[in-house]
Amino acid sequence: MTDLNSRRWSRWILVLVVVAATIYFLYRVREVTMPFIWAGLLAYLLFRPVQFIEKQGLKRVWAILLLYVVIIVALGTIFYFALPGLIRELTEMARAIPQYAHEAQHMADRLQNLDIPVRLGEIVKENISRVNEVVYQGLRNFVGGLYSFLSKVLAIVFAPILAFYILTDWEKIRDSFLKLFSPRGRREAQELFSSLDTVLIEFFKGHLLVATFVGAMVGLAALLLGVKFPLMLGILSGVTNLIPYFGAFLGGVPAVAVALTESWQLGLYMTLAIFVIQQVEGNLITPKVIGGKLGIHPLLIVFSLLAGGKLWGIWGMLVAVPLAAVLKVLVSWLYLKLVE
Repeated sequence: MTDLNSRRWSRWILVLVVVAATIYFLYRVREVTMPFIWAGLLAYLLFRPVQFIEKQGLKRVWAILLLYVVIIVALGTIFYFALPGLIRELTEMARAIPQYAHEAQHMADRLQNLDIPVRLGEIVKENISRVNEVVYQGLRNFVGGLYSFLSKVLAIVFAPILAFYILTDWEKIRDSFLKLFSPRGRREAQELFSSLDTVLIEFFKGHLLVATFVGAMVGLAALLLGVKFPLMLGILSGVTNLIPYFGAFLGGVPAVAVALTESWQLGLYMTLAIFVIQQVEGNLITPKVIGGKLGIHPLLIVFSLLAGGKLWGIWGMLVAVPLAAVLKVLVSWLYLKLVE
């Protein structure tokens, strides 16, 4: 019995060493592997739509090509109408930031002239200066992110091509990978990947659709109310809505703040619009679109968000929840294997 346990532990240690060495090697050549990672993610997201088209009578290759054409047309239409507006809003925002900073400074001076403790006035002025710096830094990071995105255009171009081949041979690749396991391990691997697939699809299917709805509605509300930068505010609200609990606040504050620079009435209208959108999303859209749950306790979600934000900023908060869901499945599975 002892020899059996010893062999089992030795096998697990060997597997962990091989996995760690593989991860380290892939990290060292991450510039080379990035197109393959993006291609794998793209293929994973497109596999179900391809299957659906294939069931309508088209062969796999033609189903993939048809889906690519639909995506290209949709993205082309979005970029054709949205990109000029986004560039125009970025230019206007860059011009308006000094004016907003001047108004904030003027407000700080007025507060200091009021009959308030000197220390409190200094705190107000210091925090307004910090807000100005955060705004400048946020705009700088956004523009830098665009340049970084364009600098990786080679990976972006190659990813759909590689994804095409992955989708074409999806079952062959899957079966080749499963052959690395014993018959029993093959069944366990299929169960594990099925659990991982469930939590990931839950996130991508549900939260992305809900975030798209919220972003579109916030942008439309800003446009109808006459708030500046409606396109950017809509995109920001959609992206931040991917963050549970904090997303509605993070996306709503900039929209209300921009509206308040015009008038307090406009700020009130924008606040009411965002409140209505969030109520519709929380009570009608989310329960219908997101069928199940990620299976994570709210405390763990909050911890994951804070940890992701601490480690990688806003991008960490965006990936924190699905990553936590995946880790929960992996840890649960590993625990069951170790106690068997």
